[in-house]
Amino acid sequence: MTTARVLRAFAAAAALTAALTAMPASALTITLYNTDLPLPPGQQMIEDFDAVHADGVNFTFVAGPNTLERSGALGLLSGISAPPPGDVTDYFTVKAGGKATLTSLAGLTAFSFYMGSPDTYNYMKFFDNRGGSFTLSGAQIWGATSGATGSQSWGRRVSYDFDGARINKIVFTSSGNSFEFDSLAGSVGVPEPATWAMMIIGFGAVGAVIRHRRASLV
Repeated sequence: MTTARVLRAFAAAAALTAALTAMPASALTITLYNTDLPLPPGQQMIEDFDAVHADGVNFTFVAGPNTLERSGALGLLSGISAPPPGDVTDYFTVKAGGKATLTSLAGLTAFSFYMGSPDTYNYMKFFDNRGGSFTLSGAQIWGATSGATGSQSWGRRVSYDFDGARINKIVFTSSGNSFEFDSLAGSVGVPEPATWAMMIIGFGAVGAVIRHRRASLV
């Protein structure tokens, strides 16, 4: 490895370390795949914006002018959105000022998505079950320090392994047009005992309300 490559490697590692300082108890491993499919080992499709909507994971967004779901078969929407390379199915776009959120009560132990047109103004914020969070922006999203050029020919599946941490929420934002992606996949963890307890308490509360309403109608 040349000296220049060593320096670039150290620079990339330093940038990611700085981004992860709010998540000291875990490490982040980023793997790039040149194609959308097949999915990384151990992951399942959880949202493809067409037919797959996995149980236990929710993708939400504020409908309006700053978010857009569109068919890749329609091609480029000039100045607004470009489908990830080769994607002719529905994909999602977060425009300037927009926001979309992926949540999982049990938590994701790994996550991946197919991303296109990488820009410096794309952001992802991860929240874990330990109360920590970290943000990746631009080239940090795929573990680099450069390459966020907006190239419409660049498309990669970016995969994250959270080294034992569970990610309960991922927020996608952008300060410019746009952040385009498709095929959200991951490994959904088994709910922890505390989570099961919260769920049982919640179900019990709902049941008590229903019983009370039925009794008041008698």
